[in-house]
Amino acid sequence: MLDFSAANLQRFTATWVGNKGRYEGVNIPKQTLIPLHDVASELLITAFLKPFEKTEEFFYFHHEEDVSNHPVYQSCMSIFQDPETLSEEAGKLSQLLYQFMEIPKLNGGELFIGYLDNVLLQGEEVQAIAIWKIQSKDAILKTERGGESIVLNVIDGIPTIKPEVAALVFNLDELEGYRICAIDTVTKKDERSFWKDAFLRLRPIEDNYFNTRHYIGLSSEFITQKAPAKFGMDRTDQIDLLNRTNDYFKDNEEFEINDFTESLFPEPEQQEAFKEFRDEYAKAYAIPLEDKFDISGQAVKKENKVFKSVIKLDKNFHIYVHGRRDLIERGFDEDKGKKYYKVFFEEED
Repeated sequence: MLDFSAANLQRFTATWVGNKGRYEGVNIPKQTLIPLHDVASELLITAFLKPFEKTEEFFYFHHEEDVSNHPVYQSCMSIFQDPETLSEEAGKLSQLLYQFMEIPKLNGGELFIGYLDNVLLQGEEVQAIAIWKIQSKDAILKTERGGESIVLNVIDGIPTIKPEVAALVFNLDELEGYRICAIDTVTKKDERSFWKDAFLRLRPIEDNYFNTRHYIGLSSEFITQKAPAKFGMDRTDQIDLLNRTNDYFKDNEEFEINDFTESLFPEPEQQEAFKEFRDEYAKAYAIPLEDKFDISGQAVKKENKVFKSVIKLDKNFHIYVHGRRDLIERGFDEDKGKKYYKVFFEEED
């Protein structure tokens, strides 16, 4: 949990980074440091930190050989060691980011970097570096009072509600690659992120959030892709399992592999098949998965959409199933030559 109620924005820089594919270049002013008054400082702190307030997903900088070779890591280390280097490092980071600004949908915009102290992360007071790239601006109405009338103008302003791409680097776990949380709402889910994957080059921290998210994903994949062929499950059986899996993660505070498999799968053969699939999944993605961990509520909430409890029938009907496998039957009508579902209920809304 992030608490920024006592945070101070000690230094703040601004540069401009364009789209490399359109040859827009980088603008690094002679004076990148911007003096801030109290109101602006408070507004920026809120804009920087509010989106991360309840985050449970954290990353480290990653480099194939050694994290000390990571250029963004190097800049952050310099700033943490001597905050007066922020202006110099902001220029380096701007030039580096420009190399990854080649995708057509990426817009040129300001790159803000701030150095903060008195930030509380899970009760621990730390320094942090906020990195915030402006992708788009909002139209803002501005009024000017004249002698005879009020003039209304439209100007472009920087949104301060939620950044599209941003990162917070905390002065924790230096040897592992610093503890980081990051946002990228520009890149689609299945795309490689220019921000997280290319510029920042992050790897997830293997914690409760990490384990919860991956177990939800592999459970859904096992139930919808592996189990039907192996155990003859129809769509109704799959949805029942998906609903019970969802309930397990929502209703329990702790995950334990044997308890999980026994709760979901009645047959020992099914339980062993799931564990084997878990091992194959971990090997395929080269990730370690724990047998026991505390379930992350935020990961459950974020990944909840994988539990799709919908039966789609041709293009005519959708049946949403939220439980009670015993109240729905599947069969085949010989006269009509079509499959059918029979649903039992007490009241109709």
